[in-house]
Amino acid sequence: MNLLALIQTSPIVEMAEEATTVIAQQAPEESYFSLILKGGWILLPIFLLSLLAIYVIVSKWVVISRAGKNDPIWLSRVLELIADGKVDKAHKFCIEQPHTLAKVVSAGLKEINNDDREIEESMEIEARQQISGLEDQMNWLSITASIAPMLGFLGTIFGVIKIFYDIARTNDLAIDTISSGLYQKMICSGAGLLVGIIAYAGYYLLNGRIDKIVVNLDKGSNEVLKAIRAYKKKAALQAGEN
Repeated sequence: MNLLALIQTSPIVEMAEEATTVIAQQAPEESYFSLILKGGWILLPIFLLSLLAIYVIVSKWVVISRAGKNDPIWLSRVLELIADGKVDKAHKFCIEQPHTLAKVVSAGLKEINNDDREIEESMEIEARQQISGLEDQMNWLSITASIAPMLGFLGTIFGVIKIFYDIARTNDLAIDTISSGLYQKMICSGAGLLVGIIAYAGYYLLNGRIDKIVVNLDKGSNEVLKAIRAYKKKAALQAGEN
């Protein structure tokens, strides 16, 4: 116990504690915002890309949610109207709906008097147009996911070049100068990677929802085509009997 007390009250320990206190006073803790501002001018394009990615993700999520609505009750009603021969009413019912499948079915019902092949082609063309509209602006997310990390690394490289240039010019190898310059420039890499991850995740989440819409379109279109064929076959039999 006496030895422990002697060590704790020794001048060396006291000097170390004082040095630690001085260092803590000289290097106050900085906020995340102040650290981000030290990243340099390269953070400006990264920040703009982050705004672009967030805007595209939010806007496309809303559009896809509205367009990809799956309403089995609506589809059952359309099939029922087609089976009853009320094609005009079914077509009007489709026009009133905002989702993608309704627009595809509406395009097929407009060609009800043509042969089955023309009806199917009309629905396929409309489906491709609808999917193309859903995929619009998605390329901005893929571009952001690729460019943002590269800009971050570029900012870090510029910072490292400047650090070694200053060392060569001043012949000063102070560790605080090197480390402070490095951590400030590494902020660019962190910001670029973060924006890239957000854009990458948003791109694949939205593409997954679009793929689900395509599957539902194929399923719903096939059911409508079957109903149209059954209706036309029934109408032909009735015409032959008369």
